[in-house]
Amino acid sequence: MLNGIRMPKMSNFDEYKILRFYHKVGDRVKRGDIFLDVMTEEGDERCVGFYLSGTIKEITVTEGSYVREDSLLGVMDEETAN
Repeated sequence: MLNGIRMPKMSNFDEYKILRFYHKVGDRVKRGDIFLDVMTEEGDERCVGFYLSGTIKEITVTEGSYVREDSLLGVMDEETAN
């Protein structure tokens, strides 16, 4: 099942700069793995982890770009329990 990877709220502000990705399209990831690092408007670096397990199908933003809370970061094919 395809699911969007969304930017969570991480500070009192709602805009974040994408600093670094830890995974690329085609990588299998599990819940809790770090997806990317962001810089908040407060100047703090934060890690964003996955809340689903599956395979990354698409990444829709680039390093250096700015995103807002709830922005689509990518798409993953979620693993489902048998």
